[in-house]
Amino acid sequence: MVFPSIELVEEIVDLFNRSGASELEFSDASLKFRIRRGSGSATPADAIRAVVASPSVDGPPRPVASPGSDLPVTSFMHGVFHHAPAPGEKQFVSIGAQVAKDQQIGILEAMKVFMPVVAPIDGFVAVIHVENGIEVAVGQPLVTISATPLSGAVS
Repeated sequence: MVFPSIELVEEIVDLFNRSGASELEFSDASLKFRIRRGSGSATPADAIRAVVASPSVDGPPRPVASPGSDLPVTSFMHGVFHHAPAPGEKQFVSIGAQVAKDQQIGILEAMKVFMPVVAPIDGFVAVIHVENGIEVAVGQPLVTISATPLSGAVS
């Protein structure tokens, strides 16, 4: 799956910031998002809320893990990995939790753009490699999903 560069996203957000538009929707083969200006006294940069959808289902097939194997979910962009939708809220997943394919398991943030990280297969969270709020690089393991439950784990 090919993901757009963060520079492309930053350029689109910058153009929106400089425009008088109140909303922008963008989509291509690998990315779809909508930006809306907020209301109130926030600055234009603070007022932007980006909602980023999962990559298109028309992309290449997702990996499949065989029973007993583990599949690392790696970062598809440079950014900050978040375990929860907002500070103080419950984490998306914890070790031992059962997850479904395409279930959100985290968020990657770059330049106030938030992109969901989803489980590529049905399985169980075997390892969470990154602490909340830590900067990650492209290809860095974030979470490992196992096709089989962990012994003694509660889902």
